[in-house]
Amino acid sequence: MWSKIANRSLLTFATKQQVLYCLQVISRRSKTSCVGVLSAPFNKGQRRPGVKDGPTAIKETGVLTRLQEMGVVIKDYGEVPMDDKKAAPMSPTKGGGADVPLGPDGERNHTAVLTYNRKLASSVATVVKEGGLCLTLGGDHSIAIGTINGHAQANPDHQVVVLWVDAHADINTGASSLSGNMHGMPVSHHLREVKDKINRLPDKWPEPSISANHIAYIGLRDLDDAERVLLKDLGILAYDMRQVDKVGIEEVIRHCLEVLQPSGTRPLHVSFDIDSLDPAEAPSTGTPVRAGLTLREGLKIVEAARDTGFLKAFDLVEVNPELGLKGDALLTTEAAKAVLLAALAGRRGT
Repeated sequence: MWSKIANRSLLTFATKQQVLYCLQVISRRSKTSCVGVLSAPFNKGQRRPGVKDGPTAIKETGVLTRLQEMGVVIKDYGEVPMDDKKAAPMSPTKGGGADVPLGPDGERNHTAVLTYNRKLASSVATVVKEGGLCLTLGGDHSIAIGTINGHAQANPDHQVVVLWVDAHADINTGASSLSGNMHGMPVSHHLREVKDKINRLPDKWPEPSISANHIAYIGLRDLDDAERVLLKDLGILAYDMRQVDKVGIEEVIRHCLEVLQPSGTRPLHVSFDIDSLDPAEAPSTGTPVRAGLTLREGLKIVEAARDTGFLKAFDLVEVNPELGLKGDALLTTEAAKAVLLAALAGRRGT
């Protein structure tokens, strides 16, 4: 008899703990949030000009209106404009193509990329300081130089942690890059461990703000040899698609968040490249790679990030409506919309 009572007590205690946890999750999911939206129509980190139209194409899906209907408070801060002034070309260029100004190690449009990102960083910092989650719509992935820097600026006493969802590691330096395209270099600009390998602006901007244990990757499947070596040498947590298939997306997400440990003093920044999704889901992007994440897997990732309660910045990049066959741009922007609804409202569907 006493054992039955004891077992019942243990069951009651366990049930109470489970209910409390569920209520906390529900509270985080249902809490009306404020999202500050920035458009970053920047395309000089790579060679396909149409990516600058990504922010407009995503907005034209009606995603911001739909988020408002779901109870999310939206404040659109407008766009951080790109300076279109022509700089004198330099040659030869790295990786071929039209002549463009180069950085010390062959970084294409080096000064233009960093100057734009300094401006973007200031805007991101403003949004975060005003208490909102900062949503930045790109543009190519070089804009993450500015978004992560701005997030860190807004929280100087906190440690930003980054979940990077992408087919590519984007951790090249100018010296290691085969193409010179700076959309393949944003992560290295933030890492303290490679500080001396990065060519910065004359005043040393941007200063690095994260260490190797402050970033985790999901979705990798197209890496340069130098990137593989660097990821291994620094011990960065990086799940490629083979590993995702082997252990399952839920375990991958759990492990990444366990390592990143987002909290009130470790705000979470998700940088989501649309090419992390399989081209069947999102074909209109500049560097598609087959055998990627399904849209469902992508939604699970961003939902889990939201459910931490500590998601403070979100980038969505590399949507290029000029690329693909008829209907591809719509398919891609609708995938982007689904990702944003899941990340910012915890909802699936349209």
